[in-house]
Amino acid sequence: MVTINIASHNTIRLVGIDEALTLLQTTQRIAFIDVRDHKSYVDEHPIFAVNAPIDSIELQIKQLFSDEIGIALIIGDNPTMTDWAAAVIADATRLTPQIIDGGFDAWKNHRLPVWGGEYTPSKAFGEWVETTGEIKNIQPQDAITRPPEHQFDVRPFTEYQKFSLPNSIHCPTGRLGALNIPNGSIYLHCAGRTRGIIAAQTLADQDFKASIYCITGGTQGWELAGGVRSFNNHRSAKSLFSEETMNQHANHLINKFNLPIVTKDCESKWVNSETPFRIITVDEDQMTDRAISPTTLIQSTDQYLGTHNMSIVVQGPNQLDCAVSVLWLRRMGWDAWLREEFAPESVAPSHTGIKPLEWNDEWLRTDRIIDIRPSKAFKASRLKGSTWIPRSHLNSLPTSSRYLIVCDHSQITHTQTLAKALNLSESSCITWDVIPKEYIDSCVISFQTHPVDQALFFPDRHQGNLEHAQGYLDWEHSLLPTLRDNGDIPWKPINDPLDQPTSHLTAFYRQVHS
Repeated sequence: MVTINIASHNTIRLVGIDEALTLLQTTQRIAFIDVRDHKSYVDEHPIFAVNAPIDSIELQIKQLFSDEIGIALIIGDNPTMTDWAAAVIADATRLTPQIIDGGFDAWKNHRLPVWGGEYTPSKAFGEWVETTGEIKNIQPQDAITRPPEHQFDVRPFTEYQKFSLPNSIHCPTGRLGALNIPNGSIYLHCAGRTRGIIAAQTLADQDFKASIYCITGGTQGWELAGGVRSFNNHRSAKSLFSEETMNQHANHLINKFNLPIVTKDCESKWVNSETPFRIITVDEDQMTDRAISPTTLIQSTDQYLGTHNMSIVVQGPNQLDCAVSVLWLRRMGWDAWLREEFAPESVAPSHTGIKPLEWNDEWLRTDRIIDIRPSKAFKASRLKGSTWIPRSHLNSLPTSSRYLIVCDHSQITHTQTLAKALNLSESSCITWDVIPKEYIDSCVISFQTHPVDQALFFPDRHQGNLEHAQGYLDWEHSLLPTLRDNGDIPWKPINDPLDQPTSHLTAFYRQVHS
C-alpha cells in the first residue's frame, strides 16, 4: 500500500545530461531507471540506477514503485523503445517520466559514473559494512580446521537447501537475535560476502554474548580453499529460538538505535496532509506472497525500492524482522520507519479490462510466430513453430510481415501498443494461456546466443567453477574503489550514530562532477 497525493502526470519530455545531474542531486522524490535489457544493464549501467528492462517492465515497475509519486529519470539505448517504456511507466505508475536525451551513449560520452553487476548497491554497501563495522573475519581454511560451537547459514531456506557448508544450520539474518544459545564461538556465512557480513554486524548490533566470525567468501571462499559443500540441507535453528530472547533483542535494537516508530496518529497525519509514504511487509518466514524476507531485502534492495527521498514504513508479523530491516535500511540511506502495529494488506482483485481470447487456427497462418515471454519460460515450453525474440528487439522486425506475438498476460496491452508504434500493424498478440495443449512443444532446446533477459555474470560461481567464484569475489572487492574514483562513499560509517538518512543516490551524485 502506498499513500500518495492525487496528481496528473506531466508531459513526458527529454532532459539533457546537465539537467539529469541536477535532478539526481536534489532531494525530490526520484527514481533513476535503466530500461535497457537485463544483460546490458548487468554488463554496465549508471551507478545506483535500477533496472526495469523493456522485456519485463510491467513486472519490475510493480515491484519497484507501486503507486509512488515522483520523477522517473529514464535512460535507455533506443529512442523509440525508450519513449515506449516511458509511456508504460506513465501508464502503470504515478511517476512523471523524464528521458535522458542521447541515452546511455550520452551518459558514457560525458564520462559519468558506471559500474556493472547484480544487486550492486547492496554489495557495495556490504563492503562498506565490513570496512567500518565490527566484523571479525575467519579464513575458510581456518574455519575448516577450527570448527565453532555453532555455524549458521544466513540465506533464505530455499538457497540453504540447495547447497551450504558441512555442519551449517539455517538461520536467516532477521532471526539471529532470537537465538538462545550459550556463550561460545559462532561462524556466519552466505554464498559469498554481503549477507554474511550483514549478519555478523547484526549480531554485534544486538550485543550478542559470543565470539562472532564471518567466514570470508562464504561457500565460494570455502571451495576456493579446498573445502567441499553439502547439499539437500534441512537443519533449522528454530529449536534454538526463544520467544523471550526474540522480543528482548527487537526492543534492544529499537532503543539502542532510536528507531523511529509510526503510530496510528502519525500515519493519519501523513494521510491527511497527503504526505507520500510506502508500506512494505517483511517476514523471514514469507507466509504471504507480498512479504519480503529481510535477508533478501537487504541483499537486493534495488529490486524492491526504486524511489528515493521518500519515507518507507516497515511492518510485519515479527517485530525482530521489522527492527532489523528498519535499522539496515536507514543505514543504507532510506528514510525507514517501524510501523506500530502490523496490518496485513488486502490484495485487490486484478481487473485488466482485457477480454479473454479464444484460440483461432488462422493465427498459425501468419508469416512468423514469435514469443516475447521470459526466455526461461520459452525454453520450458512454447507454441510449435515459434521463435523467441525479446520485446526490446521488436523494433528490428521487418514491418512488411505478419506476426503472431505470444505474451504473458501482464505484457499484452503494452505490447499491442508497441506493435502499433513500430508499424507492425498486421500483428496479433495472444496470451500463453489461450494456446491449446496439442500445439505446445516442450522438447529440450538451446539458444544460439545467450538470452539478453538473463545476466551473464560469473554464472557458474555456484556450480564449482573456481575461476568464476574468484572473479565474483574480486568484483565485490572492486566496488568501494569504483565509488571513490567517481564520487565518494555515500554512506556514513556503520558505527556512527543514526540520524536523518540521506539517499545514497542523492549523496553520491552531489559529489559527481561532469
